[in-house]
Amino acid sequence: MVKIVWDWNGTLLDDVDLCFSCINRLLVNHELQPLSTLNQYREVFTFPIEDYYKRVGFNFDKIPFSILAHEYMEDYQEKSYDCNLHADVLNVVEKAKRLGFSQTVLSASKMDYLLKQMQNLNVDTLFDSIYGINDIYAKSKVELAHAFKQTCSQDDEIYFVGDSVHDYEVAKSIDAKCILVTTGHQNRKTLESVNVPVMDSLMESLDFIYERD
Repeated sequence: MVKIVWDWNGTLLDDVDLCFSCINRLLVNHELQPLSTLNQYREVFTFPIEDYYKRVGFNFDKIPFSILAHEYMEDYQEKSYDCNLHADVLNVVEKAKRLGFSQTVLSASKMDYLLKQMQNLNVDTLFDSIYGINDIYAKSKVELAHAFKQTCSQDDEIYFVGDSVHDYEVAKSIDAKCILVTTGHQNRKTLESVNVPVMDSLMESLDFIYERD
């Protein structure tokens, strides 16, 4: 069976503008220079999140990462419930269903936050399984991917669709094929650095999977 694992933030959920605003508020609150453009944000965003915070100017000797992460999430979380899906998500999910593909959401979001976001958008019942993390520090999705892999058979063809190099790393950790989309948190140049297919939309990604299988 073909099994598609969708990343959530930036891939299905269009929260890029919100994240750009939140990191800038955090920077300004700590008297640091905000990012000037969305393009600059996409250039510096990375995983692990600690590295991203360092890139934008935070010094953990002055302010511990745990404090910054809590401040960021206090700003982000309630606002995130107003974010929309990317425009083609529902069409893509429905088409994948018609094609008989299994679909999973796997996210570095805290599980209860993830479920609330999905429920607000009425999409929590559209997927075969949902995986989220147990804390807000978003270190890695690798453990979640391995938990998902344990539910698969050797004959399953797994595709991981995400918007960051970390999604490629997660896919590689379970020997899944990876497709990255340019509509999320990292720019095309960064995504192309890992030498996997890079698409400009989710529908292009689904079509690519269908053509291969």
